[in-house]
Amino acid sequence: MRVLIVGGGIVGLSTAWALVRAGHEPLLLEQGPLPHEGAASYDQHRLIRLPYAEELGYCAMVVDALKAWERLWDDLGETHYAEVGSLALSTAENDWADRSRLTLDRLGLDYQTLDAKDLEARCPFLQLPPGAWGLFNETGGLLFAARIVEALVRYLRHRGVTLREDCRVVSVDPAAGSLALEDGGRESAEAIIVTAGAWTAKLFPELARRAVPHRQVLAYMEAPEAHAEAWAAAPALVDLASDLGLYAAPPVGGTELKFAAEAHRRPGDPDKLDPLSDSEAVELAARFRPLLRDFDDYKVLRGQVCPYALAPDNRFVTERNGNVTVIGGCSGHMFKFGALLGEGLAMTATGERSYEDFRLWAEGRRESLPET
Repeated sequence: MRVLIVGGGIVGLSTAWALVRAGHEPLLLEQGPLPHEGAASYDQHRLIRLPYAEELGYCAMVVDALKAWERLWDDLGETHYAEVGSLALSTAENDWADRSRLTLDRLGLDYQTLDAKDLEARCPFLQLPPGAWGLFNETGGLLFAARIVEALVRYLRHRGVTLREDCRVVSVDPAAGSLALEDGGRESAEAIIVTAGAWTAKLFPELARRAVPHRQVLAYMEAPEAHAEAWAAAPALVDLASDLGLYAAPPVGGTELKFAAEAHRRPGDPDKLDPLSDSEAVELAARFRPLLRDFDDYKVLRGQVCPYALAPDNRFVTERNGNVTVIGGCSGHMFKFGALLGEGLAMTATGERSYEDFRLWAEGRRESLPET
């Protein structure tokens, strides 16, 4: 079956992988180069972690996602993942970490609760507020995002999949099952899958309020020498302060220490994102001051801007019209599910799964996809 894929980020590339291994004929169209370094999927690392507050469906989906990544590693013949675990801090009853603990209990998933002494031993660079405790999961860690994307591009080309770079799609016609291209050309197929990330609303204006493009800032850091060894052995840090959405990726496997905060994002046109100002990375890093010892000894190496699409409820946005399946509203947490979503989209587009089952699962409203 011939299937068109619009967008060459992690989900588009993973969908092409799932289609070709099932014997289908994917054609992927990407508006920029492949890999596209200006897209959200191209970064040193992305976190994959079990804690998901009260979102039972997404927490369960992480378990399946890790299995899907294993299938991808087997096909690629290389692994781009470090299982360093994850750590969330709880500072109040019913906060994000506390709600995550209850969800892990419901699913029967293992975790450890760390008191102040345990936290000091595991992360001596942390400066903890009174009464804080930690939710630690051995399962989870870091996906080396850019390496994964690069490996997928190599794999797909080796398998003979057509990857068309610098090929911008300007409109989708579900009735005709075709795409109009910026260069005046058209492409048609039995099925179309749109994985356009922050550019989704440009193709489907009716989704503009459900998949809002945003500009996210990241900061790459150098830890002080006194804490460098501890950071290199640290887990992924998630939700360090619930009101700011702070998280950090440790410097593992040749990557750098990365700080991020949900508070440092704002709506923006992905084709015209404001350039990074001189102060933004410094301001983002400063959010971590109350949580880190010797904060003044940390060095900001540089900032980075990523284009995200955010849904108001942080769920993935899916649509189906004729033979066109759309997924968007990645809300900053789609990469961890990339391989699994690719498999689900491939089966949905080719009729092996019902769209309604896929929609409910992708929205986190089901713990798993029904068996075929």
